[in-house]
Amino acid sequence: MEIAKKVKIGLDETRVVILGGQILIGFQFRSVFQNAYDSVPQWSRYLDGLALLLMLSSLMLLVFPGLYQRIVEAGNISNRFFRLTGQVAELALAPFALSIGLDMAITCERIWGTAAAVAAGLLLMIVAAFF
Repeated sequence: MEIAKKVKIGLDETRVVILGGQILIGFQFRSVFQNAYDSVPQWSRYLDGLALLLMLSSLMLLVFPGLYQRIVEAGNISNRFFRLTGQVAELALAPFALSIGLDMAITCERIWGTAAAVAAGLLLMIVAAFF
């Protein structure tokens, strides 16, 4: 497969993950404005803020390759840019998985309690990291 097609596929994949990240960020911001947010324990609020920061950093990393190609590479495609796209996408998935796990733990804490919430959050984090 030629390098131009590989780069296009790589950029398309990051755009799909960007869409998922934007949806999750919307849910994270929305949770703060819920009536029950005041009854959430303080540590859950801090974890919610951390999860939001992790998702924002993941989104920032996922947007980077497209901007880099336009600005630095002047729209050109190279092997170096292809490697960069893969490395940045791989790096962005770590905070993405951590954020999803934290969100799951915060949500499950209200339903099942702390121990089950931690287990559910870790399980989802591991599954997200695996995929």
